[in-house]
Amino acid sequence: MDRYAQLQLSILGTKSAFVKIQWPTRFGVLVCWVLATCLGILYPFTVGMLLFSIGFINYVLLLSFRINNNFLAKTKTTSNSYETSLIEWPSFSIIVPLKNESAVIEGTFRAIHALTYPTHLKEVIVVVEETDAVTQESLRKLTLPSYFHVLYIPELPPYTKGRALVHALKIATGEYVTVYDAESRPEPSQLQKAAFAFANTQEELCLQAKIHISNPNISWVSRQFAGEYYEWYERHMQELSSQKLPFGLGGNSFFVSKTNLEKAGAWDPFNVTEDAELSVRLVQNNVKIRLLESVTKESCPDKINDWINQRTRWNKGLFITQLVHLKSSWRQGGFGLEGWLSFWVPMMSAAMVPFFNIYIPLYLGLSDIPYPLLILMNVSLWILLAFSLGCSWIINLKSYRQLSIQKSNFGVFFDAIRYLFLHFAAGFKSYVEYFFAPMHWHKTIHNELPQPPTPSQEEISPQKVLVST
Repeated sequence: MDRYAQLQLSILGTKSAFVKIQWPTRFGVLVCWVLATCLGILYPFTVGMLLFSIGFINYVLLLSFRINNNFLAKTKTTSNSYETSLIEWPSFSIIVPLKNESAVIEGTFRAIHALTYPTHLKEVIVVVEETDAVTQESLRKLTLPSYFHVLYIPELPPYTKGRALVHALKIATGEYVTVYDAESRPEPSQLQKAAFAFANTQEELCLQAKIHISNPNISWVSRQFAGEYYEWYERHMQELSSQKLPFGLGGNSFFVSKTNLEKAGAWDPFNVTEDAELSVRLVQNNVKIRLLESVTKESCPDKINDWINQRTRWNKGLFITQLVHLKSSWRQGGFGLEGWLSFWVPMMSAAMVPFFNIYIPLYLGLSDIPYPLLILMNVSLWILLAFSLGCSWIINLKSYRQLSIQKSNFGVFFDAIRYLFLHFAAGFKSYVEYFFAPMHWHKTIHNELPQPPTPSQEEISPQKVLVST
């Protein structure tokens, strides 16, 4: 095991996902789910109806959250204006973890170099494994500014993004820390906006910039992904931030002081969704999470298999995060009742959907339920599905129009149906992987994006920092 991962495990203790991915816990969860399913089928009018009712309410809850975000929320986007100067600008450490990346990273480095912020107040730490020949070959073709440092780390388990970030944090010197992924394209003024937001508050903050998808017209998958992200950042997160309620961080373009990051325990190397897990511990340490009115563009998976693999990792990590933190977050400070409910209930509902997608068909097909009641239950589910698809259709029409995506009304509706089945597949696969491969990391495929203009600032060879095994 990586020695920095061991150190993090000693710091986090029972708050590390390592505790919940051991075989006794996984086997216990599997036994509980299998037992619940069997009891529901064997006792259809007691256990069965109870589980069916909970599942139906769970579907309704998820739909109600989405309706609230898209039709009932009244929040308006705040102004993008910010001060152009401060008496004293803070320093930033930008961490860029890379794994088997090729030409796409050149555009990312150009976008980072184009950030309109004093050069002496920013450092970029590029994290690469010593055995990653693909990324190293890509780096050899580039000349990087002097404030870029390439940090080579050993190839040791756990093979996660969180482990790479922990290595970088050990040498980071900035007052604030942020993360950009291999395909991130932050807008030039992003660091300035973050600096001004920190300077104009008395609260301890973690700021999350908005993520917009840059390749929405590649396929129907990327089209849906773009609409989903727009809905998430521009409506859901915007509403929660305006109400000063906590929400889960994205994997990049968030800003937090190094001090607060270290107090919270930094990243958990044993969780495959290190961003959402970190959100919980930041909130528990009374750090407020707010949306920053700045945009980072990135590409998304445009093929079905790539999308399923990415969502499998997300679903698996979010489920593990709940196993680790759900109980303790209720007892400890930071969330408050409204914040706890708004943060955890949608996540719990989403995590339970794959179970009910498996249980309910088995229950209806195998249990001895009177025919009239069986018809009523089936009709109720079909009506709920139709209503859900109708809402998705209307929401997608709205999102597609705002994103200037040209698609017929029928095409938008067909997209919603196909996307629903992708969610089913990813949810089921995440359950399987939790039991059999909880640490398996599905790497997101990054497509090359249009290159930003070449910066005029002089570029020189990268400085390299070597961490030996």
